[in-house]
Amino acid sequence: MTTTPRYHHALLLVPLYVSLAWLGMWLAAKPPSSLTVVWLPSGIGLIMLLLAGRRGLPLVLLSSAIANAGGWLYFGGSWGTALLAGLLLAPFDSLQSWLAWRGCGAPRRLLHDVGGLQRFFWRVCLLPPLLTTWAMYLINHALGAPATAQGHLAGLAMMTSGDCLGLFVVTPLYLVLREVPWPRLAGLTLKIAALVALPLLLAQGVHPWLIWLLGLTLIYVAIRYRIVGSSIAVALLTLTSLLLLLSELGPQLAYEHSLSYVALSLMILSVGLAPHCIGLVIQQLDDVNHTLEQRVAERTRALREVQKQLETMAYSDSLTGLGNRHAFYIRLQEEQERATRRGRRFALALLDIDHFKRINDSYGHQTGDEVLRAVAVLMQDSVRVIDRVYRWGGEEFMILFPDAGADDAMVPLQRICQLIGMQPVTTAKGELYTSVSIGVTEFAGRHDAIDALLGRVDALLYQAKRDGRNRIAR
Repeated sequence: MTTTPRYHHALLLVPLYVSLAWLGMWLAAKPPSSLTVVWLPSGIGLIMLLLAGRRGLPLVLLSSAIANAGGWLYFGGSWGTALLAGLLLAPFDSLQSWLAWRGCGAPRRLLHDVGGLQRFFWRVCLLPPLLTTWAMYLINHALGAPATAQGHLAGLAMMTSGDCLGLFVVTPLYLVLREVPWPRLAGLTLKIAALVALPLLLAQGVHPWLIWLLGLTLIYVAIRYRIVGSSIAVALLTLTSLLLLLSELGPQLAYEHSLSYVALSLMILSVGLAPHCIGLVIQQLDDVNHTLEQRVAERTRALREVQKQLETMAYSDSLTGLGNRHAFYIRLQEEQERATRRGRRFALALLDIDHFKRINDSYGHQTGDEVLRAVAVLMQDSVRVIDRVYRWGGEEFMILFPDAGADDAMVPLQRICQLIGMQPVTTAKGELYTSVSIGVTEFAGRHDAIDALLGRVDALLYQAKRDGRNRIAR
């Protein structure tokens, strides 16, 4: 059976699980037992299952067996006891990881909002250790592990809080940082490390009461970097707390101070929840704001589309796609002003399809519409790019020729007249032949009014019709 890349990733976590377990028992355990302030392997076991699903359970089982057996050997147990401890404790570690994995639900939604954070704390961090650590504590005690000075309840509290804190520290770090590029992650970690270290150094070097600045620092990190920043900050706070614990109390911590481990675990949990909540609330606000911006952008695009459609309806002819009479008047006025200002000329042609009423009466208006569309396409294909063709109304069309006189306009107009007269229009009723009559004039200068220009071109069109149609009058 082939293995998937995600299973390979989970397999690579086995040495990390064992290393963190042994390192925790060696550096941060409460002598003479192996109970620690934070049990990071509990979070690593959950990550194995998040990567590989149920296939990760044997990996958690193997990792826990090696870690617990090694711990018993380190604290003076025999090989037989160590082997038995590994075999008996590993199923409960695996059960804890499985319960935490089932409590996650959809990992992407786990730390998406404050409700997800509540579910994460109760179902992932707290409930699995509560359901499993009592059995592991009893097994350890039955195998000969000594109880704390405060009794079995204190020892159980230490084991539960350590496992809970391990899940609380490692899981968010994995969930949020798997989406962050490594270069950004490195720079972000350095910034947050400096921010977290500052109040701790001030409390150590100046006055212990300055430790309250740590809370403000964590809030700032959550506001500035959201849940990603708060997850890194909580992990760094846990590491720093362990270092301070080692530097001040050392591995020879007095036996009667075992509850200080529980207090430290609960302090990190309580301090870490606040920035997580703040980061998620701000992240939710960011998401809502982003959603609103997207909706506004979508509505704006929709309004622009409607506006374009309205402009198209207002300035174009729905049948031919040409500019309509309103668009023609606007362009004609602009061209008149431009030609007057620069001392240039332009030509104007009015075209009419000959005997178009006969086509409608004989073949129907639908066929007439097909003829209009075909003539419109032919005219557009026959003029320059800067020339503009408009539907003037009915079967009449206007063509505006910027920077051209009547003589210049005659070339494309003659081509239009010949093509329409020679080429049949293909319609649903068959091929039809038609022709156009054209009147063309040019702008006579600054004193040439628009009404006069339109009057001349209209009179020339009727002259072409009187002269026999299918011709150009100028």
